[in-house]
Amino acid sequence: MVKQATKGQKEIYEENRKTILQYAAATAISLTIYSFAWVFLFDSNTTSGLIGLLLTISIQTFALLFMKSLSKAKFDQKGHILDSGADLNDPEAFGEYCKDAIILTVIVQLIALYTNYAYLILLVFPAILGYKFVVGLFLPWITAGSEDTGNEAENDRKLRKREKIQYRSR
Repeated sequence: MVKQATKGQKEIYEENRKTILQYAAATAISLTIYSFAWVFLFDSNTTSGLIGLLLTISIQTFALLFMKSLSKAKFDQKGHILDSGADLNDPEAFGEYCKDAIILTVIVQLIALYTNYAYLILLVFPAILGYKFVVGLFLPWITAGSEDTGNEAENDRKLRKREKIQYRSR
């Protein structure tokens, strides 16, 4: 069996910093483009556009802060990394969901320059949450068989064995 190569703590720390910086830059760029277009190019600034913008900004901010808290590193007195925090680039980690949220909100902000109906794309978040709940938690719980069914045959076998032993000893 081939051993999978693992990343060192320092490498994870550096990659996490780069990842957070990249997604913060994407957030800032999309917000700058949207704000510039909203202030200087459009005559009618609608309430729904403002609410959608505030919603996307709050999602992006929450995702960035959560990614930052996930990747918080611990150092010793000499400045060496003891723990680099969670690896944000691990495909199975929660950081991937945060990155997906930022990507989706950036796309929504840019599409919303054309139409405010783009904010309806944000309904993907509750849909994905429901899907993950059903597939990851609810279905395995429902489809899992009872643990006693496998043990019943074993318990019956043990009971018969005891009865045979008791019958022989009489």
